[in-house]
Amino acid sequence: MEFKNLTLIFAHFEKEHLGKDVFLVPYYLGKELSYEVTIVYKKTKTNNLFKNNTYKGVKLRSLINIFKLNKLQNASFFLSSLLYVIKNGKKIDLLMTFHFRFTSAILCILYKMINPNGKFYLKVDGGKDIVEVRKKASYFKNILYNKLLNQSDYISLETSKVYKLWIDHLNIQEKIFLVRNGFDEMELEKSSIKFIPFTKKENIVITVGRIGAVEKNTLMFLKAIEKLSELKDWKFFLIGPIEDKFKNSINEFYIKNPKLKDKIIFTGSIYEKKNLWEYYNKAKVFVLTSITESFALVYTEAYRFNNYIISTDVGGAKDTIEKNQNFGKLVGQNNDEELKSILEQIINDNDYFLKYPDKDHSDNSWQICLKSLVDSIKNNKIGV
Repeated sequence: MEFKNLTLIFAHFEKEHLGKDVFLVPYYLGKELSYEVTIVYKKTKTNNLFKNNTYKGVKLRSLINIFKLNKLQNASFFLSSLLYVIKNGKKIDLLMTFHFRFTSAILCILYKMINPNGKFYLKVDGGKDIVEVRKKASYFKNILYNKLLNQSDYISLETSKVYKLWIDHLNIQEKIFLVRNGFDEMELEKSSIKFIPFTKKENIVITVGRIGAVEKNTLMFLKAIEKLSELKDWKFFLIGPIEDKFKNSINEFYIKNPKLKDKIIFTGSIYEKKNLWEYYNKAKVFVLTSITESFALVYTEAYRFNNYIISTDVGGAKDTIEKNQNFGKLVGQNNDEELKSILEQIINDNDYFLKYPDKDHSDNSWQICLKSLVDSIKNNKIGV
């Protein structure tokens, strides 16, 4: 039996993407559609780990850099990817790429020239304000953007807010899909994690991400913590790689707050999903203080493990909290005082979570999130 092919072209493919939507969307689409899946990416010093050229049945193909100069690597990959489409486009039934940008437009236009019957899927990661993007774009770029919108067969957005924006401003509603980022239920099943009921969880607050990255605004979290009058038996775990520039801020925090050394714990990177998920499993509260986000997968993980979610109003925060029966709070940007107030209520009020019902949160699997898109592709039509 000859399988159809789904190919994703994505420049910066690294080990951490194996647990993110970059890998999981084509992987689960392949599962649901019975397509073979190929991911084409730029070869770098850090992604040489893909020795056997496959992962979970997905073929991984690195492209040789045409130009050797580091500053030309992006241009090098773009040209290599165009050559890849010219050579292999007729064998690709569904070509996928991320982001609403002119390079996606060129890929789409070229692919449709090579394979007019092929389908093109654009995953708009996060979804910038399309009105502003097109308003600021040059005349030439807008021509390309219009071709991308017209020639794409499927376009997905991650949040209801951005989905509505696109639906309201574009006359291509039939090809636009709301595909929120989902949870990897297959990986969870392999992990054999036993869910802890909320009433049995520990007094733990976690955040997960690149600690100290500008867009993560970790300082807002630390400022809120040091304003707390007391932490009682609560502990805070900040999970993820620590930016070098932020290490001084951590040292300064401990110098100012020496009694918090055993309460505020920086774990560093935790790449093994089972180990990471055990933190969500034990924690009652998940916090994210980002300045900007797409639909971060940490929201889906916090939701799956029944965490109370406190977040700035970015990306998928609002959608996730609403889906979680409003079990959570949105806080203002840089408003560490507001965050401190919520954390203080949680720490001091033993009945804060009294009305929270334990329930099954498996309704956010990738299979469910991708269903409308999968159904449309299976029926060989645009839209549903």
